[in-house]
Amino acid sequence: MTFTSQQFATVRQHDCRAETEALRAALARVFGDGTCRPTDLKPQVLFEIARLNKVGLFLAPRPTDLPPAWAAIAPRIETMRLQSAARNGHSLRASVEIARLMRLAGIAHVQFKGPLQQIALYGGPCWKPTGDVDLLVAEADLAVAGAVLRGAGYEPVEAELAGWWTVHLGEQHFRRPEGGPVIDLHHRLQQPGAPRPRRTGDILARATPMPFEDEAIPVIAPPDRCLVAAIGVVKALVAHEPCAGHLCDLRASLDRLTREEAEALPGIAAEQGLSETLALASHGVDALFEGFAPRPYALGPNPLPGLDAAQLRRLLVTPWEAGLDWPRRSRILWALSGRRPLRFLREAAAAKSSELYRHWLEALLRLGLIARPQGKAA
Repeated sequence: MTFTSQQFATVRQHDCRAETEALRAALARVFGDGTCRPTDLKPQVLFEIARLNKVGLFLAPRPTDLPPAWAAIAPRIETMRLQSAARNGHSLRASVEIARLMRLAGIAHVQFKGPLQQIALYGGPCWKPTGDVDLLVAEADLAVAGAVLRGAGYEPVEAELAGWWTVHLGEQHFRRPEGGPVIDLHHRLQQPGAPRPRRTGDILARATPMPFEDEAIPVIAPPDRCLVAAIGVVKALVAHEPCAGHLCDLRASLDRLTREEAEALPGIAAEQGLSETLALASHGVDALFEGFAPRPYALGPNPLPGLDAAQLRRLLVTPWEAGLDWPRRSRILWALSGRRPLRFLREAAAAKSSELYRHWLEALLRLGLIARPQGKAA
């Protein structure tokens, strides 16, 4: 999800400290770490902060969980609940269809995030709204997988920018002309500006089947689920976007690891070149839940030691606040690259190349030198 400045207009008008504390308590309650105590706050601002962080429904998993002092936002939560049920239901049906299509085509694949992950982490498919299906395949299978989707009636979205999406961002989007969920066809799992996993094939090899509606859908293994959530946290930090939803996913993913999986996680992260990514994101989890029950084990020192918990929490949960001391992107990348010059230069070059290529394509579009496809999926 890409945010615009207009989406923060409501919350920018307020000091959000009381609402942020109430949100932290509500999230901790979901994880069994505390009780949600109403404070002197504006319920509508609380809802906006939760919505922007994609944890609106975490405020009240059940209607009886909503404190009486927050009754004003009950209708908005219920509307979100109904909309999420509808959207996520469509995504689940598409997940089953896509898994079947890829299986019949003999394409190794794995699905991640979305309603299937919500079932695994939270026990139900409608905790967070989602409108897409994230599908990972090997780069060698990308063209064939795209052809399979086209054969099933899906069309590329933003086809005029397909080169940028596919080459630089490692994904391409498909959707049927009549609408419905977007299929995000990935062959990489991180965008330029932060280190990406070294070996996508390992993630595909560790895929585990998840039974759903008579189809065994390949989903990412629990340790890889932690890494994908950590990647989401880092991506949000680089883009200055709120990400309590990713932090909750990482917390839930870590909590549900078996002892063997927890012991294997640091080694898997190191093999993928994501040790620093996982460590930084885990410190973000600690910052979000500071004062509540801590995680049971550490995942390495904070790669950005100059950021204390309060600072990191504001950057990750309320990034629209004025006066935040944002670390430079080059500093973040240097830390996440393990302070290794060659890796830093390679990742920095990839980020700059992606930015320049996108600007070039957008300029060609403005000048009319390349045309937007007619009748493309909206």
